[in-house]
Amino acid sequence: MNPELISIHEVTKSVSEAMNTRHSIREYDPKPIPEEILNRIFETSLRSPSWKNSQPWKVHIVSGAKKELLAEKLTKTAKESAPTPETSWPESYPSDAKKRMFDLGMKIYGVAGIDRKDKEARDQFMLRNFSFFGAPTAVFITSKFDLNFFVGIDLGCFLQSVLLLAREEGLGTCPQAALGAFPEVVRETLGLPKEEKVIMGLSIGYPKADSDLNRFHTPREESSDLIRFY
Repeated sequence: MNPELISIHEVTKSVSEAMNTRHSIREYDPKPIPEEILNRIFETSLRSPSWKNSQPWKVHIVSGAKKELLAEKLTKTAKESAPTPETSWPESYPSDAKKRMFDLGMKIYGVAGIDRKDKEARDQFMLRNFSFFGAPTAVFITSKFDLNFFVGIDLGCFLQSVLLLAREEGLGTCPQAALGAFPEVVRETLGLPKEEKVIMGLSIGYPKADSDLNRFHTPREESSDLIRFY
């Protein structure tokens, strides 16, 4: 299936179609998402698998004035402070992964009209994470669990469920590790207990029409390079 043949604004008819056409959306229409759609997405996502049905996630869905306040606080903190995530961000990658990551950065900056050498423009683009790329709703995923490899797998399964269910509804998403960069800001603004770790988040909303960024579909390696049959 050619993902370019399906509009990112259309609902999907199958899991395969949602999987093949989903990609990170970085420009949104401000139109609010009806509450019944958000309820449908997140209630269904609770069917995600987890180790011994431990369900290590909690979900915080933020819209309206509270979202705007959180965006203001996160952006201000990001300008003044270094990230303090509660989960360690990866620092080393295999050489083939480094190449894919570098190529992705170059392509996104190119589509956004940013010169790779323009650090100020790159920094401003990065800061857009904290205003949720203009999405009407932000989502934060937290956990009270001790974080380990298997809890990470469970949270990843949950996140993928949300992304595909949102795509089924004709919504766009952007999963963001950056939204776990300043956990104290999130905890304070949402009134979360100290033991609730802020892992990451995502922006969700209706993709902005006529956006070059939204038409950019991240490439993937050839299946023959990554999949083996025995």
